[in-house]
Amino acid sequence: MTGWIGGLQISRTGRGQTPIADFLCTACWTHQRVAGRDKVTDFVRANPITDHRATCPATTTQGAKAA
Repeated sequence: MTGWIGGLQISRTGRGQTPIADFLCTACWTHQRVAGRDKVTDFVRANPITDHRATCPATTTQGAKAA
C-alpha cells in the first residue's frame, strides 16, 4: 500500500539528485512542493509546518465548527 504521510518530506529523485521538499497537511490536504537545493533550504528554514498550523482552515475556529 502506498500513500502520503502528513508533514515535511525531503527526497532526491533522478540522476541529477535534485532535492525535493513536500509538505502535506492531513487536516486540510494542503500540499506544497519545492525543488532545487536553494529553494528547499529556504523552505525548510521557513518552517512550513508551524507557519501552516497558524492558518490551517481545518484547525481555525470556523473550520472546526464546520467539521
